[in-house]
Amino acid sequence: MKAFSLKDENGKLYYGWVIAVLAAIITGLVYNGIVSTTGVMMLPVITEMAFEPPAFSLYLTIMSITGIITLLLVQRFFTKQNIKKIMLIAGICGVVSFIGFAMANNITMFYIFSIPQGFCFTAMTMTPCQLLVSNWFGTKAKGRAMSIFLTGMTLVYVGELNILQKVVTTSGWRAGYYLLGAGIVVAIICVFFIKWSPEDKGVKRMGDLTEEELAAMQMKNSLTSGIDFKDAIKRPITWLVFLSATLAVIASSSILQHQIPTMVYGGYTPEKATGIVSIVSTIMLFTGPIIGVIMDKAPLRVAAFGSALCFVLSCAGLSMITTNPALGVPIFCFFYLFGVASINIISPVIMSFLFGEKSMNKLLSWLNMFISIGGAMGAVGVSTMLVKFGSYQIPWLVMAGVLLVCAIIRFFATSKKLQYKPAKLEPQVTESD
Repeated sequence: MKAFSLKDENGKLYYGWVIAVLAAIITGLVYNGIVSTTGVMMLPVITEMAFEPPAFSLYLTIMSITGIITLLLVQRFFTKQNIKKIMLIAGICGVVSFIGFAMANNITMFYIFSIPQGFCFTAMTMTPCQLLVSNWFGTKAKGRAMSIFLTGMTLVYVGELNILQKVVTTSGWRAGYYLLGAGIVVAIICVFFIKWSPEDKGVKRMGDLTEEELAAMQMKNSLTSGIDFKDAIKRPITWLVFLSATLAVIASSSILQHQIPTMVYGGYTPEKATGIVSIVSTIMLFTGPIIGVIMDKAPLRVAAFGSALCFVLSCAGLSMITTNPALGVPIFCFFYLFGVASINIISPVIMSFLFGEKSMNKLLSWLNMFISIGGAMGAVGVSTMLVKFGSYQIPWLVMAGVLLVCAIIRFFATSKKLQYKPAKLEPQVTESD
């Protein structure tokens, strides 16, 4: 089958693209609804309810810890028979959590309802959706498929963010939380249309090697299906890559909750700050596929290290906004466009680069567990430093340092000496161990 085409071998629309779109809608409404819109909600909630920023941000820590526990408990159940059931239950938990937030009259209610939200965040978003897209696309198309999936997720986020800001401005933050709950209802409907793999539709997987390519590769003894999880987890580089994901998300989760407040502290209105974030997110519709093409065509180190370095510079830009917003905002926006790919686009590809596809189910689950650890630490950390230092300047410089460590790790992790070079490849669908 062709490495990249809209149609399958029968001339019909390849259902993998439907899967990518459904994954984009689900993650756009659920993942972004839970974490990416917190910047819109933070100032209205803490102002009306008189919460301290660290106290409010703590619900994200509870949510992330719940997500980590969820991964440990359910990762082995992400199989063809169970994935829809898990995602549907998670969706219901997400709706309940946002209803609870909307009805909250004290900080404790945010903490209580962040628990079902954590289950929803983990069991309905990146881990199952990345797995589904991975099942439908082989090596030669996976980079572009992942970037299209995540670009679509961004498009959904842009629409949701702007609608949310208008609702919060006109009707208050409680109405905003009801809106986010309604978004998860839409995501639940999408779950009914997912298919586990191409076999369910009776077609070949896009992006797998042709017979000619397979024969040539076999002659060179350069390909196979992948490394067992039990062997991969013993390698120091595995843990360093996990650590790099945690470090990237420590900064990313901080940006998601604090980018709009940072601009407001710098003199922007909430509406203007939201507009800037929306513009940046819209431009990502073009930068996401660019990163995907770079990963497919150039050495992975170019995208992995370059993107992490851009992330460093984006935080440096944020640190300048309080004192020089005219310079800080453009620097942040430009480098964030390419830096944010470090997390959801590049991280899974690094795992495939190092270990092949045999154990991608568990590797992605563990990767997302470490991403959740970063989410538990980032936003509350910046909130605490904000209270301590009285401005966002030092907190964002700290985040830039954190991301510099991430960039160094990924520079060494993507060395060709570490790339997995199997002896044989048999096109297969990722299965749960």
